[in-house]
Amino acid sequence: MSPHRVGLTGGIGTGKSTVAGIFAGLGIPVLDLDEVGQTVVQSDSSGLKQLVEAFGTNILNHDGSLNRKAMARHCFSDADRTAKLNAIMHPLIWQVEENWLSQQQGDYAIIEASVLLESGGAGRMDVVIVVLADMMLRRDRVLARGKNTAAEFNAIVARQCTDTKRREAADFIITNEGSLTQLRQQVIDIERLLYKQIHAN
Repeated sequence: MSPHRVGLTGGIGTGKSTVAGIFAGLGIPVLDLDEVGQTVVQSDSSGLKQLVEAFGTNILNHDGSLNRKAMARHCFSDADRTAKLNAIMHPLIWQVEENWLSQQQGDYAIIEASVLLESGGAGRMDVVIVVLADMMLRRDRVLARGKNTAAEFNAIVARQCTDTKRREAADFIITNEGSLTQLRQQVIDIERLLYKQIHAN
């Protein structure tokens, strides 16, 4: 039998990836669907060819690789284009997820995804963990990385679902507003609860 699927999600700057790393450190298998999404559209992949057929060559860099910022500008301001993008990407990502999960051992595996709820992926999960944090704290973390501007942060937040919806979907909530030690303890507590919950069924 495949392990139980435990979805891990949270908005930009919440520390979702840090939480995933703590789970991995506890020996729990972790698959990052955001990384998978990059892999399935690498140069010369069938995924990239599908995107070019749907949106044209203006989404490519000069070397033929995907220009992600151009792709975002082209798609995320238009609902129909976003739906078309999702219709291409999600099946490719889900297939990788299925293949990976079939190879894992243990009681459960973590499926990390920033848009787990927005993509409808929560329905594939047995359990959903949501990471939350104060919006200004999230903004400060993202700007400190130096990879996104304040405007880009705001645009990403606008595309993601609200904390209210995240709370409604969550089986477990992790609040990442304190120290790394406090965060780790929350993960350890949830890991113990997951073990009990899975073995009680």
